[in-house]
Amino acid sequence: MIATFAFMEKLFVYNEGRFAVMEPLDALAMKILKDLEGVARPTQLCALLPFFNGNQSDNFSINSAGKIYGRVMALILLVSSVFFCHDVLFASENYKLMVHSQGETEDINRTIETLFCIVSYTIIVVSSVLNTSKHFRTLRDLSLLDGYLEAHGYTSSYSCRYLGSLLIFVSASVVVVAFYYIHFLSNIDVKRQCILMCIYGLQMLYSCVFAIYLRTVLMCLALRIEFLNARLEQFTQKDREQYLKDDWCELSNLIEILCKFRYITENMNSVTGVALLFFFGFSFYTVTNQSYLAFSTLTTPDQLRKEHDTIGLSCAWVIAETAIMAVICSSFDCLASEANTTSQILARVYGKSKEFQNIIDKFLTKSIKQEVQFTAYGFFAIDNSTLFKIFSAVTTYLVILIQFKQLEDSKLEEQEVV
Repeated sequence: MIATFAFMEKLFVYNEGRFAVMEPLDALAMKILKDLEGVARPTQLCALLPFFNGNQSDNFSINSAGKIYGRVMALILLVSSVFFCHDVLFASENYKLMVHSQGETEDINRTIETLFCIVSYTIIVVSSVLNTSKHFRTLRDLSLLDGYLEAHGYTSSYSCRYLGSLLIFVSASVVVVAFYYIHFLSNIDVKRQCILMCIYGLQMLYSCVFAIYLRTVLMCLALRIEFLNARLEQFTQKDREQYLKDDWCELSNLIEILCKFRYITENMNSVTGVALLFFFGFSFYTVTNQSYLAFSTLTTPDQLRKEHDTIGLSCAWVIAETAIMAVICSSFDCLASEANTTSQILARVYGKSKEFQNIIDKFLTKSIKQEVQFTAYGFFAIDNSTLFKIFSAVTTYLVILIQFKQLEDSKLEEQEVV
């Protein structure tokens, strides 16, 4: 199907699921770049988003120097991660956080957590760099769709200022508290103190920036789909006799635009799927391990608690990881809910006119048979219920770890008696 739109002093043609610029005139800056202005630069400096040339649809392209910068950053992180993992794995005794050993279970868990931390932020960066072209296509397609939205009065924008400030605060608190424990309460040498602080700092930096970027771009998409759904809702408020040929064309255009937005949302999930998988994997393990360490501290006898106390760091980790996971889950849930609302509106429009039914049937056949659902590379769904599932699993594994701890303590008591 071919549909032609004239807006923002440009002429666009939509043919076979693709937009093309027919007659570029005096173009204005891309709205999506304006909406991402506050988070784009930090995300680009962290190599999670490519650098771009131009701010208009007709001159928008990937910056060559920026592409090299992303690859260099990814290479540096890969090389440093190999070095860090080797040192943490084969010199784990030198990374003990407390002066006195807390037990084999705690030491092993800390080592695994540190290794998982390194792998997590490295994969986030590497997968983002490898998906540079997909990032570009997503923003380009979104900018072309914005022309249609702005021509019909769309002006909304999303600000992540306050929520972003909160995430920055809780992320920074982990680094500050970790520095206190590592520098003042441990016997770790200076070199390994720097390595450990670098690992924790990079993890919180990339997790925080990744979450803020996802929150902004996903909410921007949700607002655009909400605007289209509101226009679609208008068809349910008219009588059947009032529908004209222009209504049929407008409905057809709306459905084609919604199909394109559906493709963009699915593409966003494919771009971030691997990064989300490793982030949630690390977050799950960290929340489990740090909850266990906090429990271990609380159950330690009072006379020994000061020598084993890491409850401050454990609380900081749990709060930070929970906050970041909550932001990501709520963002995906909001976008999925808004995208799936379209089918409910179309179901009400379906009975309004026989002329509409063929168009709606086509849309139902193309996209509505399966609801929009975001996943961590297909392993599990990401929505508001994900946090509940994670903490249910955390509780289960926490019980297992506590049982191992009790078994270890009983063996130590038997050895002391002998």
